[in-house]
Formats: sequence, C-alpha cells, structure tokens
Amino acid sequence: MILAILAPLIGVIGALLLSIGAWLIYAPAGYISGGVLCLLWSWLVSRAIGTPQPVKHEEGQ
Repeated sequence: MILAILAPLIGVIGALLLSIGAWLIYAPAGYISGGVLCLLWSWLVSRAIGTPQPVKHEEGQ
C-alpha cells in the first residue's frame, strides 16, 4: 500500500529535482528536461492504460 503511494511521489520529486538542477546550470535546459520528462511520463501512462489487464479465472467453474 505504501509503495503504491511512495513510488509515483518519488518519481515526481526526482523529475522536479532533475529539472531544477538543469535549470540552475542553464535555464533553457531546465525547461527542455522538464518537457522531456512530461512527455515521457505521458507516454508511459498511456501505454499502461492501453495494456489489457490479465483476466483472473476462478478455479472450479
């Protein structure tokens, strides 16, 4: 239960820190890295939603 909440939260914090770190080095790099991370996240979520879930068959029926 806690891992289901903690994993996306840590991912978002990591993406935020990566973008901020890139922005501190060179401002446009922060925006570019943030945009790339948002696109990556959107692609991964759409793949997860589009993947059919396995059907559980009950025993004895």
